[in-house]
Amino acid sequence: MLIVTETFPKTSLGFIDRFLVTAESFRIPQALIFNKTDLLDTQQIVGLQQKIELYKGIGVTCIQTSAIKKEGIEDMRSIFNDKVTLISGHSGVGKSTLINLIAPEITQKTGEISNFAGKGVHTTTFAEMFKIADNTLIIDTPGIKELGLIEIENDELSDYFPEMRALSQDCKFNNCLHLDEPDCEVKLGLEDGRISESRYLSYLSMIEGKDNRR
Repeated sequence: MLIVTETFPKTSLGFIDRFLVTAESFRIPQALIFNKTDLLDTQQIVGLQQKIELYKGIGVTCIQTSAIKKEGIEDMRSIFNDKVTLISGHSGVGKSTLINLIAPEITQKTGEISNFAGKGVHTTTFAEMFKIADNTLIIDTPGIKELGLIEIENDELSDYFPEMRALSQDCKFNNCLHLDEPDCEVKLGLEDGRISESRYLSYLSMIEGKDNRR
């Protein structure tokens, strides 16, 4: 399962984390594609590297791409080999453009970013699967604005954060929600840097049922 992200239109960390949690709940391998890197300024590049370091640290494959400069395309192509990959992300992040570069025969329709709202314009209107090689298929999906969690209870949510799952075994209570419970190893991990603040905030927003625009 692969999500394409970028700075404009911005993909929030909350959206990314919900995507990863959803895939992890089904034990589906995940990858993040950070597209349109050619548009980033120096400060944004630093921020991107911090994101990549964070997500690589929890075992997520991260690739930087630029459709304009055709950078990172072969790295992206390599993760599709011999598997079925679903590609998701906000409208306008460049999913279809990247697919066209990987497999020109597909020729998915692409569009521009709305100047009025700074958001992507829908060009893919339904999910469609393409065969790009033997045993290699990709599923292009319409852009989505928000991603909700389905059938994931609060007491199991932390199991789908790999870094929390590793620490929760040492919590005092086996049903610890990592909120205000005493002797919580996850909260200790947050204090000493083993758990990132952004990931923990995403966890809290999911527990509280908030949206993914953080």
